[in-house]
Amino acid sequence: MKKSPRGALRTASGIVAGVLITAGLMAGPAMAAPPEATDEETVTLVNRDQDGYNPQGGSARDGVVRFDVDGNAIDAHDGQILRYGDMYYLYGTTYGCGFQWQAVGSEFCGVAVYSSPDLVNWQAHEPLFDASTAEWQERCGGTTYGCFRPHVAYNAEDDQYVMWLNVYDNVVGYRVFTSDSPLGPFAEIDEPTLASPQGAEGGVNYGDHQIFIDDDGAAYLAYTDWLRGGDIIVEKLNDDYTSGSGEWSRVNLRSTEAPSIFKRDGTYYLTYSDPNRGYQTTGTAYVTADSPLGPWNGTSAASDGWNITDGALQIEGGGVGLSKDGEEWGDVIIKANVTMRQAANGDYSQFGIAFGGGYQWLIGNYGHAAAPGGNLTKLRPNAGLEVVATPSLLAVGQTLDVEIRAVGDTITTLIDGQIFDTTARTTEFSGRVGFRQDVNGGERVTVNSVSVTDALGNLLLEDDFSAGLAKWDRGGAIITGTNITTTSCGGQPTDVLPIETSTGTIYLYQSDVWSDGQKSSAGQGNQAVAKHYWQPLEFDEQGGIAPIDCDARHDVTIPVGPALDLPERGAISSGDDEFLTHWDIAGGRERAQTFAVAAEGSLTAVRFTAFQRDRPAPTGPLEIELRRLTGDEVEGEVIQQLSVPQSEVSYAAEWIELELDEAVEVGAGDRFAIVVSTPSTSRPYGFAYNDAASFTGGEALISQDGGATWSVEQGRVLHFEADIAPAVPGEEPGEEPGEEPGGESAGPGALPGGSGANATAVNASNGESGLASTGGELSVVAAVSALLLLALGSALWFGSARRRALLGTESDA
Repeated sequence: MKKSPRGALRTASGIVAGVLITAGLMAGPAMAAPPEATDEETVTLVNRDQDGYNPQGGSARDGVVRFDVDGNAIDAHDGQILRYGDMYYLYGTTYGCGFQWQAVGSEFCGVAVYSSPDLVNWQAHEPLFDASTAEWQERCGGTTYGCFRPHVAYNAEDDQYVMWLNVYDNVVGYRVFTSDSPLGPFAEIDEPTLASPQGAEGGVNYGDHQIFIDDDGAAYLAYTDWLRGGDIIVEKLNDDYTSGSGEWSRVNLRSTEAPSIFKRDGTYYLTYSDPNRGYQTTGTAYVTADSPLGPWNGTSAASDGWNITDGALQIEGGGVGLSKDGEEWGDVIIKANVTMRQAANGDYSQFGIAFGGGYQWLIGNYGHAAAPGGNLTKLRPNAGLEVVATPSLLAVGQTLDVEIRAVGDTITTLIDGQIFDTTARTTEFSGRVGFRQDVNGGERVTVNSVSVTDALGNLLLEDDFSAGLAKWDRGGAIITGTNITTTSCGGQPTDVLPIETSTGTIYLYQSDVWSDGQKSSAGQGNQAVAKHYWQPLEFDEQGGIAPIDCDARHDVTIPVGPALDLPERGAISSGDDEFLTHWDIAGGRERAQTFAVAAEGSLTAVRFTAFQRDRPAPTGPLEIELRRLTGDEVEGEVIQQLSVPQSEVSYAAEWIELELDEAVEVGAGDRFAIVVSTPSTSRPYGFAYNDAASFTGGEALISQDGGATWSVEQGRVLHFEADIAPAVPGEEPGEEPGEEPGGESAGPGALPGGSGANATAVNASNGESGLASTGGELSVVAAVSALLLLALGSALWFGSARRRALLGTESDA
């Protein structure tokens, strides 16, 4: 990511000006500068490396790492960016502790927030609430459906920040928090209520959501309706933004999720994932309206797929349709006489029956490998997909008597009177019954008759469709939105942020670039290393959103806040720009990064970025060695080594620090290597790398035989840092510097605005170093001379800092 040199340049120029004023060489009183008005700057949002985006794969498939100012990868996903005051805030679910969707045993990691003045330099903050408690693990851990999509809105009337979190442990599907600060901590309040029909306790009822604040301060929740096959609902919230108001409407989409509403020139836009897919690449489309409650308009509208023909219900696609009655139904026995019809988009037939608030039973001859001729696919809340074979082969045109007994703790399924499956329920049965036909597959079925009774045989619903569809809640005509990308640039859309500028409003499109290339049998892979794609939307003269180009980088001129007080970083560094992630450290494969020292000093620590790939975990610890090199090979004295247990390695790309027990004296030209390995023979550890050949102070190497031989990877640098305190004149390297007469100890080689470890900074581009010195008490004449010299030195340092900053930003990694 390209980093703005604003902080360094302002610090340096302020020092020069202050020295010149003190020396009487600049006009004007010695006073503090007035507070700055809101600045605007052009920053570069870097999404990909120099190879750009390749939807079929390749080195840039999943984008570049965005590191925070401490050098750790940003771990905030399926959330949003918002701007409050003069700062930007990135909210998201974290995955670094190892959460994987539906991976039993994985923990819920919580919700993170980062702040930035400029969308480039991001600072990590404390989690928004304590997610480690037993209550939150029970609600959101890997044995459940999880908790996702933290979205925050500021309520100006109450001066409160309100966060909605998507959960699957209650009926409404969300929990709400409030805070006095955008950084939290956030405290949970009462469960919200929504006026739209709801399903079972703990069912897969409602999903991804977003909060939209209109010009009049009214708030609206846009959210996914899984009970209606991936429609989107928009509901106006109460004045506190903490619950529904009772006003709501449907967008009338199918197989979608991840909505986001924004307003432009009086028109409301709703973007969404088209189609819906968990943790996979998907498209982005949009619809428009004159009101947040619709009606919403797309490029076309089609029947909801339900029609009466020849006295029977014909369903063609349409998603899920439910009975109007039955919100309070619990245990039920469903009987349906159906005729299988071939899907429009495949050589198979499949029909679905929905019941119990989130249960869907799909019966047909879909081409499952284990049961190709006839199968039942079971979708249960908080459980993985299961497929079982039917008692006999099923064929297109065949008429079946299907019976589903959802009573007590079990679900019993019969075809033509023969029991062939008994399954335990995962949640309490609650809610209406209906039919589900896949939209994208164009699945079709004829329903000749249906009846529903309770466990005692009392009739709840009976329909032979001779009176039409009066007993069914089908929704309106299904609309089709305008597609602006078929890949969402490698992920799934999360939000659109309007940013007001002096030249107009920028609408920043955001997408999660999921790790859909790494699936594991125990879950959906490691999403802690998923990346972000950010790009301003463009509009045509008619107000339509132009197709998204998925370019590697975008220059945007935006309002910026005060520069961050950047933390101290390593004296020798690979830099943070445009790194990719990979995983292969295992089974005798080792990696190493060498570096050379520019000036004498004391080496105190090294850091290397690593992470766990996914589940199951590596079978051994991560081993890191620091070696002093004596030749061209990765050989020499092992100064110190560190063995990090697998449980202590994050799933996010974070620093592993090797802090030396004793500082090592170093001189100009001394060479060292950081060697990373593991005794794990199967599951690998990951690392971050840059192939832009920007680091000339060392080499990246790989060994395929446990370190016996090494090969140089030309033009590559691994993400690392080394702390080196520069030598102080008159003292032996490695000694503690003495105190100055009459004052505290002067830090070794402290730079203006920095500290010792940064004083001899080797840039990843050119290996240059910058030194600064301090002076003692002087006579008046000597003081003036010293100030003049210091001013000159500061000016030179200013130029060096600017040159270093610019060189650091021009990397094409």
